[in-house]
Formats: sequence, structure tokens, C-alpha cells
Amino acid sequence: MDNHTFQNIILFLSLTPLALLAVIVFLFIDRKKMKLQISELNEKVKSEKNSKKNLVKFYIGAKALLNDYGLVHTNSLNNNIKTNISIDYEVEIVDISETQIKVRAIDFKGNDSFSRDPKMRQSILSFLQDTWVNKSTAELVLDESHNRQIKLEELGI
Repeated sequence: MDNHTFQNIILFLSLTPLALLAVIVFLFIDRKKMKLQISELNEKVKSEKNSKKNLVKFYIGAKALLNDYGLVHTNSLNNNIKTNISIDYEVEIVDISETQIKVRAIDFKGNDSFSRDPKMRQSILSFLQDTWVNKSTAELVLDESHNRQIKLEELGI
């Protein structure tokens, strides 16, 4: 090996740690920037979650929908034959717990002949009077009264 090649190898080997050090410093600075961005994004996510939580917050007196609420009707006049029906209820919230709401049926809509029978209307409505249901099954109706409730809570009233 000649002297010039040997010098080039020594120069390359001495510059390699400096280049690696520069890359490490760059990555360290970039890591700090990323951490800052992550914390900013986490704050945005928290604020969005809080605003969504306030938007769909259940409160007493609110109206909600229970879609495809399953009922079973047993016809005692016809050999106790059971009929499965699905009802879409409109309910008013009368009490709230951690995971459930107590509801009172206001109105309903059914898609079969049994639920459209006027004689059965009161029975179907009375089935869901002061009944506890899971919050996950209810869809809050977002109307003017809901917007008013949010404003009152923001004002602390």
C-alpha cells in the first residue's frame, strides 16, 4: 500500500466519528422537536375530547333515540306464540348513572303490523317507562334545548 492511500484511509477513519457525532446531534435535536410536537398534539386531543364530551353529555330532561330496541310479544290467545319486534323509541331522560340512563318513552316507530296496531300503542309505550338502559344504546337528540343546556353549563348556571 502506498503512502497516499494510507493517508486517505486514516483521514476517512478520523472523519467517520465526526460525521456520526453530527448525525447523533441532529437526531437528538430532532427528537426534542418531535417530543414538543407530540405534547402539543396531545393537548389538542384532550381539548377535542373535552369538547366532544360536553357536546354529547346526557342530562335530565334531554331527549334521546333508542334505535332497534328489541321486544318480544307473547300472544296468550294464540298458544303463547312469541313474536320478536324491533321498535325505534324516542325517550326522555329522567335519571343518569355512570353507565346507564333512566328513560321514559315519549313516542315510537315500528316497522311491522304489530307495532302499528293502535291497540298496542299504549302497551309499547308503557314498556319503556322509567327503565334503565345503557348509555351506549342511546343517541342524544341535539336540538335547541341541548344547545341551551351546553351554554348554561359553560356559564356555570
